[in-house]
Amino acid sequence: MSTMINTFHSSFNPPPVPPRQGHRGGPALPSNTPLVKFLSVLLLLLMIQTFGGFLYLFHAINRLQDRLNDNEISTLKQLQQCAENNLNSEDLQYCSKIVENYKTVIKKVSQTEGRVALLTETGSSTIPQARMVLGSNSQTEVRDQSNTLLWDLNFSVKEKISLSTSGVLTIRYPGYYLIQSQVTFSKAHEKAPLKQTIWTKNSKLLESYCSLPRNSAIPDLCTSSQTGVFRLEKDQTLFLNVTDRHLVHSDSTTFGLFRLQD
Repeated sequence: MSTMINTFHSSFNPPPVPPRQGHRGGPALPSNTPLVKFLSVLLLLLMIQTFGGFLYLFHAINRLQDRLNDNEISTLKQLQQCAENNLNSEDLQYCSKIVENYKTVIKKVSQTEGRVALLTETGSSTIPQARMVLGSNSQTEVRDQSNTLLWDLNFSVKEKISLSTSGVLTIRYPGYYLIQSQVTFSKAHEKAPLKQTIWTKNSKLLESYCSLPRNSAIPDLCTSSQTGVFRLEKDQTLFLNVTDRHLVHSDSTTFGLFRLQD
C-alpha cells in the first residue's frame, strides 16, 4: 500500500480570520467634546445670571422697604412737630394736608381690614346684621333715668354685631348698612311730642314722630317708623332714644340693621 501526499499549491490569499467577540470594526466616530463643553459653560452662565437676578431683586425690595419705613417715620415726626409747635398760617396749611392724607390712608386700611376679616372669619357667608326686640318688662325694671331702649339679649338676633346691656350696638365690620326702626307708643306724653331718634356718638342719624291725644280716656296707639342707609365704621356705636321709654308698647317695637354687599 502506498500513501499519496497532496502537493497542490494555490495562488489565492487565505480567507480572513473572523473577528473576535467584542471587537469593533471600522474607523472611530468623531467626538462631540467641544459642543458638550460649550453647552456646559452656557448652562453655568445661565444659572449664575438667574442667581444674580434673584439677589438683585432681594436687595432692591429691602431698599424699597427701608425707604418706605423712613418715609413713615418722617411723616410721624412731622405730625409730632405739628402737634407740639406753635404754627403759623403756612405751617398750619402744611400740617392740615398731612393730616388729611393720613386720614385717607387710615380709611382705606380700615375698609380693607373689614373686607378681609369678613371673608376670612369662620362662617363668613353670614352678613353682619341685628334685629332687636324688647322684653316684656325690660323698660320698667331698670333704674337709670335715660330714655335709651334696652333690648332683650336672649331673643334679639345679632350676627357679627355686638350689643351691650345698656342698649348700645357696636359695629365690628365697616361698610354701608340699612338701618330701620319702628317704635309704637301707647300713651301721649304730658309735655313733649312722641319721637324716636337713632344716635351714633353725639350725632343724629334718623328721627321720626307720631302723635296721640293727651288726657284721652280711650286707649290708643301710634307708631313711628324710619329707614335709611349710612356708612358705619368699625367700633361705631348706635342706640335708640325715645321721648319716654315707659310709654313704649314693647310688642310692636323693633330696631334692626344689616350690612349691604360691596
